[in-house]
Amino acid sequence: MRGVRIALAALCALFISLSAAAAFDQAILGQSDRAIQEFRTDLKRLEDIQRRPVLSEKELLDTRTALETLRTTAAKRSADLAGPLAEVNQQIASLGAAPSEGASEDAGVAKSRSDLTSTRDRLQSLKSQFDVIVVEAEQSAGRVIALQRNQFFERVFDRNRSILNPSLWYDTGIGFGGLLAALGLLFRNWWTEVAASGNPIGLLLVPLFIVIFAGGYRVINRWARHWMERYANRSRSIDDMTRLWRIVRGLITTAAALAILIIPIWLSLDASGYLTPRILMVWTALVAVIAGTTFFYVMARRVASPAEPAWRIVDLDDRSASRFTLLAGVIAAVATMNAQLGKIAGALFLPVSYTVGQSAVFAFLLLSLLSFILLTVKNQDGLPDKAGRRVYFGWMSSLTPVIWLLIILGFGALLAGYLALADYIAHQMARTAMVLGFLFILYYLFDAAVTSSFDPQSGFGMFLRRISGLGERGIERLGLIVRTGVDLILLIAGIPLLVLLWTLTWVDFGGFYNTLAIGVKVGEITISPGIVLTMLAILAAGVIATKLFNRWLARRILSDTQINRGVQDSILKGSTYVGYFLAGGLALGATGIDFSNLALIAGALGIGIGLGLQSIVNNFVSGLIILAERPIRVGDWVSLPAGEGVVRRINVRSTEIETFDSCSIILPNSALVTEPVRNWTHNDNMGRFMVAVTVDYSSDAEAVRALLVECARRHEKVLSQPEPFANLARFGQTGLDFELRAFVADILEGNGVASDIRFDILRQFREKGITIAHPVGVMQAPKP
Repeated sequence: MRGVRIALAALCALFISLSAAAAFDQAILGQSDRAIQEFRTDLKRLEDIQRRPVLSEKELLDTRTALETLRTTAAKRSADLAGPLAEVNQQIASLGAAPSEGASEDAGVAKSRSDLTSTRDRLQSLKSQFDVIVVEAEQSAGRVIALQRNQFFERVFDRNRSILNPSLWYDTGIGFGGLLAALGLLFRNWWTEVAASGNPIGLLLVPLFIVIFAGGYRVINRWARHWMERYANRSRSIDDMTRLWRIVRGLITTAAALAILIIPIWLSLDASGYLTPRILMVWTALVAVIAGTTFFYVMARRVASPAEPAWRIVDLDDRSASRFTLLAGVIAAVATMNAQLGKIAGALFLPVSYTVGQSAVFAFLLLSLLSFILLTVKNQDGLPDKAGRRVYFGWMSSLTPVIWLLIILGFGALLAGYLALADYIAHQMARTAMVLGFLFILYYLFDAAVTSSFDPQSGFGMFLRRISGLGERGIERLGLIVRTGVDLILLIAGIPLLVLLWTLTWVDFGGFYNTLAIGVKVGEITISPGIVLTMLAILAAGVIATKLFNRWLARRILSDTQINRGVQDSILKGSTYVGYFLAGGLALGATGIDFSNLALIAGALGIGIGLGLQSIVNNFVSGLIILAERPIRVGDWVSLPAGEGVVRRINVRSTEIETFDSCSIILPNSALVTEPVRNWTHNDNMGRFMVAVTVDYSSDAEAVRALLVECARRHEKVLSQPEPFANLARFGQTGLDFELRAFVADILEGNGVASDIRFDILRQFREKGITIAHPVGVMQAPKP
C-alpha cells in the first residue's frame, strides 16, 4: 500500500508540474523582461527631452503622444499578465496548504510548489514593474501638460504692439511684400524644375477624370432621387423636413462638385510630375481656402435663402438674409485664408513681425464681420410669414451678450497689444460658429425626419412604412430610438470637436479613451468598457430570458391550472424577482466582485438602509409579504382610507389601485401590511348588495316586502342561494324604511345589479300604486 501511495503522489506531482508548465507560455516572462527594459529606455529618453531649455509646440505634442503610447502599452502588458498569474495561483491552490514546519512532503510535490511559487513571484514582480512604468509615464505626461499649458498662456498673452502703432503696419506691409517675393521665387524655381522633368501630356487626364467622376456622381444621384421620389407626396406643401433636407442635399452636392473638380486636377498634376513638395503646400492651402469658403457659403445661403422665404429656416427678412449670407461667406474665407497664410509664412521662414501683423489684420476683420452679423440679425423685421412653421437657431439670441463680450475683449486686446489673444478669440469664435451650425443642421434634420415619420402623408413617412412594415406604435418606438441615438452621437461627436477648438488636442481624448479601454481600478475591481458592456449584455439577456420564461409559464402552465388571477400574478411576480436577482448577480459577477465577503456587503447595505433606504426596503419587504400571504391580489376590490377600487398591479415598492372613477391610487406596500384593509373579494368574488327604499305609512308592509323580494328574484344575476330577503329596518320619520339584500356571484357587478333592481322597483311601485315617502315640504312627483 505504501508503494501505491508513493506512485500516486508521484503521478499527482507529475500532473501538477505538467499543468503548471502548460498553464501559460513561459516565453511571456522573457518578453516582459525585454519590454520593461525598452520602456525604461524610452521613458528616460522622453524625460531627457523635457529637460531641454526650449521646446517647440510640436516637440511637446510628440513627446506627450509618445508618453501616452508608452503608458497604454505598459498598462496592456500588465493586464496581460493577470491571466497567467491567476492560473499559477490556481495551480498552487490545487496543491493544498503547505506542510507545517517539521512535517515532510513528497519531493515531487515540494518541487512543483517551489517552481510555481517562484513563477508566481516573478510574474507578480513583472506586473508590478509594468504598473510602476504606467505611473511614471502618467507623471511625466502631467509635466508635459504643464509645459504645454504654460507655453499656451505665454503665447496667447504675449504683449506686442498695439494696432494703433504705425510701426506694426509698416512691418506688416514689408512682410507682405516679402511673402509675394518668396511666392514668386517659389513659382519660378518650380517652373524651372518641372519644365525639364514634367510631362504636359498628363494634364490631358484632367477632363477625362472630371468626366468619369461627374458621370459616376450623376448615376448615383439619379438613382437616389428616383428611389426617394417613389415615396414622395408632391401634393404636400413645403414642410420642415423638406427645408432641412434641401440644406443637407446642397452641402452634399457642393462637396461632390468640389471633389469632382479638385481630385482630377490633383491626380493629373501628380501624374504629370508637377506637384513638387513646395507646390503641394501651396496647392493644399489653395484647396483649403476654396473648399472651406464654398462649403460654408453654400450652407449659409441655404439656411438664409435670400430670395426664397418659403425655404428659409431662420427668422430673417429678405434684406437681412442677403447680408447674412454674404457676411458668413466672407467670414469663412477670412478664417481659412488666415490659417493657410500662416502655414505658408512659417514654411517660407518669413519674419515674425509679418506673422504678428497678419494675425492682427485678420483678427480685426473677423471681429468686425461678427459684429456686423449681430447688428444685421438684431435690426430687422424677421421672417415675413412664419405662422404654422418652425424657425431654427432661435437659441442663439440668448448667447448674444456672451458673443458681444468676446468681441469687445478681442478689440480691447488689439488696442492693448495682445494680438495673439485677439487672434485666438476671433478665430475660435468663427470656427465654433461654423461647427455648431453644421452640427445643429444635422440635429434638426434627424429630429424632423423622426417627426415626419409619424405622418403617413409625408414622403419619408410613406417610405419608412413601406420598407419596415411597422404600425403606428412601432414607428413611434423606432422614432424614439433613432432620436435618442442621434442625440447621443452628435453629443459624443460635437463636444470633443468644440473642446478641441479651445486648446485641447486629440491626445487628451486619446488618453481618456485609452484609460477607459484599459480600465479604471476601484479597489480590487477593474472597470472597463468591455466589462461594462459584458455586464449590460448579461443583465439584458437575463431580463429577456425572465420575460420569455414568464410568458411561457403564463401561457402554457398557469392558464391551464384554472387558479385565480391573484395566485397567478403572485407566481409570476416571484418568478420575475428571482430571474432579475440571478441576472443581477451574474452581471455583477462579470465585473469581478467577490461575493465571498458577504459581511462587507451586508455592512454596506446596513449603512445604506440606516441612512435613507429604510422606507424603500420596508416597502420592498412588504411587497414580498403581500405576494406570499396574498391578503390582497390583483383584481380584488379593496377599501382603504385613501380610497376604494380594484387592485391592478402589485409592484416592488407600491401597489396600484384603480378607483371606480378611473383614478389610480399609488399606495406604498407598507401601508397595505400595517393598516386595516377591507377586501370585498378576499375569499371569493361572491358579495351581497343592499337596496334601501322608504314607502308611505299608508302602504301594505307585507305586500311591499313580497314585491321587493320578487324584483330581486327576477334579475338573472341574483343568486338563488343564499336567497334574497327584505327587512323592515325601521319606522322612519317620513315612512317605512325597507332594506332589500341579495347576493351576486361577482361583487364587482353588484352596483349594476342594484341599479337594475331599483328601476324595476320603481316601475312596480307605480303599477301597484305604492307611494315612495318624501320629506315634509317637498312636492310629491305626479303619478303617471
